[in-house]
Amino acid sequence: VNAKLSHYPLRDYASMWNTMSNVVKDYDKIGKRNKKKDDLHLNKHAMHLMRLFMMAIDILERGEINTYREKEHELLMDIRFGKYQTDEGTFSDSFYDMMREYEKKLEFASKHTQLPDEPDFKSVQELVMTINERVIRDEI
Repeated sequence: VNAKLSHYPLRDYASMWNTMSNVVKDYDKIGKRNKKKDDLHLNKHAMHLMRLFMMAIDILERGEINTYREKEHELLMDIRFGKYQTDEGTFSDSFYDMMREYEKKLEFASKHTQLPDEPDFKSVQELVMTINERVIRDEI
């Protein structure tokens, strides 16, 4: 750094130097990240993306929430453990093809759902009241 800092307070100079030093240290860390760990997180996020597509389609088509994905378990685990990730760290064309299929299914399900446009707010409010009463009575 070329700077002429005459009549510059030492504490301000020290603060500026500390900030610049931290920027350089942080920048240096970028190239030394644990790629394997990053890949595992990326695969985990991809798996959850697909699971959320599946759950949204279930909600729209059947009106039910299914958190236990027995039929799709193997597929989800394949995504989680990197079967659809390339050596470059991106995802394979087959993953993106599958994702596009789920997007199409979700769009179709959202257009043809039997669910109402708005929830029954009165029923929701009654349910909340019932739950709160049971909590207060120490029933749940």
